[in-house]
Amino acid sequence: MSTTIVIDDMINSASSVVGVSWPLDRSVAANPLLDMLEESFAQASTRMGARLGVDPWPTQQHIDEAVRRGLLPSGASTTTRVVTSRPLTVLERADLTGASGEMARAAVGQLLLEATTGEGLVGTVLERARHSLLSPGSWVRAPRAVREAVAKLLESGDLQELLERLGGWSNVEIEEEMARHFARLPGWSAWAKWNDLWARSAHRSAVSRAELLTLSLAIDLGWLEALGGNLPAAPAPLEVPADRTGLACLEELETAVHGAMLRTLAPKEPVALDPPRFEVVTCIDVRSEPLRRALEEDPRVMTFGFAGFFGVLATVTPAGEDESHESLPVLVAPTASITGGPGPTVGDDELVAAGGTLAELTHEPTAMFALAEASGFLGSPWLLARSFLPWARPTKRMVDGAWHLEADALVDIAEGALRGMGMTSGFAPEILFLGHSSTTANNPHFATLECGACAGHGGGPNAAALAGILNDSIVRAGLLERGIDIPATTMFLSGEHDTTRELVEVHGGASGELLALLERASDEVAQVRAGSTARSVRAARRQLDRRARDWAEARPEWGLADHAAFIVAPRSSTRGIDLAGRTFLHSYDPEADLDGSILGSILAAPVVVAQWINATYYFSTVAPSVLGAGDKTLLNPVGDFGVIEGEDPDLRFGLPWQSVATGERPVHLPVRLLVAVEAPLERIDAAVASSEMVRQLVEGQWLCLVGRSGPLEGWQRLEPGKGWVAA
Repeated sequence: MSTTIVIDDMINSASSVVGVSWPLDRSVAANPLLDMLEESFAQASTRMGARLGVDPWPTQQHIDEAVRRGLLPSGASTTTRVVTSRPLTVLERADLTGASGEMARAAVGQLLLEATTGEGLVGTVLERARHSLLSPGSWVRAPRAVREAVAKLLESGDLQELLERLGGWSNVEIEEEMARHFARLPGWSAWAKWNDLWARSAHRSAVSRAELLTLSLAIDLGWLEALGGNLPAAPAPLEVPADRTGLACLEELETAVHGAMLRTLAPKEPVALDPPRFEVVTCIDVRSEPLRRALEEDPRVMTFGFAGFFGVLATVTPAGEDESHESLPVLVAPTASITGGPGPTVGDDELVAAGGTLAELTHEPTAMFALAEASGFLGSPWLLARSFLPWARPTKRMVDGAWHLEADALVDIAEGALRGMGMTSGFAPEILFLGHSSTTANNPHFATLECGACAGHGGGPNAAALAGILNDSIVRAGLLERGIDIPATTMFLSGEHDTTRELVEVHGGASGELLALLERASDEVAQVRAGSTARSVRAARRQLDRRARDWAEARPEWGLADHAAFIVAPRSSTRGIDLAGRTFLHSYDPEADLDGSILGSILAAPVVVAQWINATYYFSTVAPSVLGAGDKTLLNPVGDFGVIEGEDPDLRFGLPWQSVATGERPVHLPVRLLVAVEAPLERIDAAVASSEMVRQLVEGQWLCLVGRSGPLEGWQRLEPGKGWVAA
């Protein structure tokens, strides 16, 4: 029999087809096919679709939406595709009726729910599962004989012993069986994968892939043993059909969407401006683009785009809280800490005090949206207060000077951030770093609306930390030695953009002129977001504020839905262009990056994170039943790490349907990310080659890379094996 090392390798390989699910409080978007980057996007998507039993390609709904928007001609259609069911596990193959197999799947999920939730968890996941099986009050719907047989198999908790019961199966066949068990409950598998591969410290509700596999296999084998079933033949390796119809549909949609975007970015003379009076640095997030455009209606304002952690790789501990959170891209580890900020505001603790048990239930697996229907008169006073009184909703405010940074090499942090932004000379008198966050109520997926570059948290503390560094005279002296001369008259400020309420808060010290500019711009964007139903700024504000605080609102904001491109270029090349809030905008000055190191870091970090976001939105849109979180109104949170939909015991990962569609009409068009870079083409080639992950993304066509050497040049597309061709 295989050694433990081989079993571990087999687990890694067998689980490659399922994604990774972060806990709810840091629920960052992640490419569910991250472990398959050595394959092309088409190959990996097809294999995943065959493994999970889903269609990984755009459907007629998406083509119809493109027609409605005028991107495709009327009558465009896609070929109907046949989707096969996922390959069956050992019990499912022996069970011709399917009843036992479905009950076994439910039993595994229910046992995992019991083993990972509740107070005072004692023992391992398998010990807790075994206890549940033998408990008279167990809610696992399986015959008593089956529960006893499975409990006996779990006595040792040894996966290798269970695998030996499969007889003389080869390692290839065993790995295939493992893959089928992971695919049976892809949500739990994704959570186990995060605990195994991504968690920096053990989560209290952790479950490993080996534990999940042991439990799932024991259920199947125990069921067969208890009911006298015969062990079926070893599984045949998965056969992936060679079908290009789905890919052809995707390419047709991308030709329309990407083509429209590139026409918007047609060659033009760059905008020439006088030295700015104000400079505002926002996150590259697509929701910042409309605000930047509105601010730049005043010629005194210049905006920049930079990843919203602002180069400060930190853990953040707010005042009055014992636990910290990481506010940095999940690809890297923290090197600094930020503490302080505002004291506790009206939040969950106060709501529990005000609403008692009813308030607590909004965070329990038995409640959420369905609670509103059953609460009746018991909760009426609390519900009214929760919905209408301003003191009763959670808010986020920051106080000037309240955040404190502890980090080494402050000059290195400052220099890296400024050079990465392309901000090394001509500093304006007032420079604002603007992080972003989101205010929502009763929303288990709140982190998906926060800053992805800050691991699903607000970027305000990072902005405040960088501003504090750059206002430090010792840091400025160190920067001067490195060729960056910041005038004594320049003041750095920080703030946060609440994308749900479309409010901008500055942490203090800003001039009245800057505050007035921010208010005008955010009012303008708020009116656009509110739409024709809001006849005034005041009405628009009321509408957005209601959506943010309404605990029964299924769609507080659209997040990054319908994003299409990531642009790496000087702002002068895109200023004045209406990009409709559909593009990530990263500032880049080719003249200040002759060695290409800055471009290499942009492609290897922000672009990779954006591709993860793109993949999450893509698969949540094309395969919502498996790779999306489902109907938000039916979701119940499980602890602090996942959600389930209705009575299905599998965890749901990805985005809720309300984040990508309205009713049956898709709002997000599922296309691969268009990455448009303005730099010498040979420099782009070198930047791609300098990162293995970026090379895989480009060569495997996980994204579409176009480039041009200057704003007056036409776009060229980098095609694997062919080089640069006209886009």
